[in-house]
Amino acid sequence: MLGMPASKHWVLLANYADKTLVRNDIAFMFSRNLGMEYTVRNQHVEVTLNGAYQGVYQLVEHIRVAKDRVNIPELKVADTDAEKITGGYLMEVDFRMHKDYCINATWESFCVNGVNMEREATFCVDSTYGMNPFCLDTPETLLETSWSAQRDYINKYITDTEAALFGNNFTDPQLGYAAYIDVDSAINYFLINELFKNPDGAVASFYLYKKRNGKLFFGPIWDFDLAFGNAGYDDVDKTYGWHIRPAPWFDRLFQDPAFKTKVKERWNNAKAEGKLDYIFLYANARAAWLDKQQQKNYMLWSITDFAPWILHGSHGGTGSYEAEVKEMVRWQRERYQWLDTELNK
Repeated sequence: MLGMPASKHWVLLANYADKTLVRNDIAFMFSRNLGMEYTVRNQHVEVTLNGAYQGVYQLVEHIRVAKDRVNIPELKVADTDAEKITGGYLMEVDFRMHKDYCINATWESFCVNGVNMEREATFCVDSTYGMNPFCLDTPETLLETSWSAQRDYINKYITDTEAALFGNNFTDPQLGYAAYIDVDSAINYFLINELFKNPDGAVASFYLYKKRNGKLFFGPIWDFDLAFGNAGYDDVDKTYGWHIRPAPWFDRLFQDPAFKTKVKERWNNAKAEGKLDYIFLYANARAAWLDKQQQKNYMLWSITDFAPWILHGSHGGTGSYEAEVKEMVRWQRERYQWLDTELNK
């Protein structure tokens, strides 16, 4: 499909809240350039359904376990020996899996009498240290009795990971978090989500996966339509201030001087390699490439319509595609400068 590996599973992103239509595309590009092990492939497309034009969408690989996607073994129910039971597992850490979220939710299809029906069908491990629940996407059968061994294994691994991360020896490479978490993936994940100040990052939700005989890897990244100053809550529209770093796991990681040093080194290496400046070249180039298509798109859809719960960013909507792109680039330059100063203190 459009040069991407074959699959039956795809996502059509409307990017309705992102009037530039390119925020997710830019984030995916930067993720690949920064060296995340897997980043979804994507292409912009125009959609016509039953002869009716539907606008510009983004055709994106669905995040799932597969050879050309999250490339980890697919566990079988009989995989209970000491080696096979260690992987692979794909999970989401997601605030929506809390029962309290459903009590006030308007998405009735997700909730019945205040109980999250997704959570009833998904095995989740609750955090002891303030993170959102760790919910297993794959295997999706862990709640079945026959999968109890795998369920117990991943529950213990996550519990042991938190114990190591928040324990007294958390900086020890053999006893601390580095024995359970792939540090490079955590650093890349942090930089991507903090640079773009993604409200749907580690604070709200993110993906993790565990390889066979391997550690927990952060990623793949997902959901950046409200990033780049596009939302107006939790101060994510401000170019200054931390957003991902205060999340419980990252807050603890940054208490390790070695981790802070590695983050700084990774950032400055990316800067020296031109990967940060390329963000702005890419953003303007992609917007220019979409110029004719966006005109047609916004004859059908409104460029000033924002859902009230988004509480749009401080600029409040510019009213034109060119101005939306210009504002996004301006915001991101300021954010880049702030983060560069903070990381190099």
